Amino acid sequence: MKTEVARQSAKEAPGRNRTGAGQTAGVVRLLPALLPAVLAVLALVLQNFVFWRGKPAVTTGLGPDAWPDLILNALALFSAIWLGLELWVLGRAGRRSALRAPDDDEIYRFGKAVIGIILIVLYGILLPLTGFALTTAAFIAIWCVYGGVRKPLVVLPVSLIGTWVLLWVFMGISLMPLSRGRGIFDQFSIWLLKALGIY
Repeated sequence: MKTEVARQSAKEAPGRNRTGAGQTAGVVRLLPALLPAVLAVLALVLQNFVFWRGKPAVTTGLGPDAWPDLILNALALFSAIWLGLELWVLGRAGRRSALRAPDDDEIYRFGKAVIGIILIVLYGILLPLTGFALTTAAFIAIWCVYGGVRKPLVVLPVSLIGTWVLLWVFMGISLMPLSRGRGIFDQFSIWLLKALGIY
């Protein structure tokens, strides 16, 4: 009798193991979708508790306090898109989650990464000296060249248009007092901001 019970339990055990393994695999597959869902909820909820909602200090433009709201709303939007993508991928047979490292056969270049970090540090050091406009335009151009984009007809428009967009987003719309630099750089920044219609 005991032998029969043991045999029956041995026959049922693999089935139970397969069921448990299948449930575990299902939970693991759903884990990547939790991250964008949590990000979307936090971005929508936390902005009502983190930021002060008093009377704005400016009468024109959005003001500096609007910039964090724009960032969080954009985070919520893109997290929702990400969540939709994850659910769509998980719903298709044989597809893996989009949250995975890309296939890259190139060797990681530690020296190149260190130089990139040095460029970022130099950008922060030069920013209060040469001003946001000149420093950002030079940084974008150098970063493009360092990344392998060396065509002047590509580098120049990217750096100038990118700087123009950032100036308008931060100083024109959000009214953030970014550095204009010192001395002649300050005078150039004032002229440029007036020419762009920001001042």
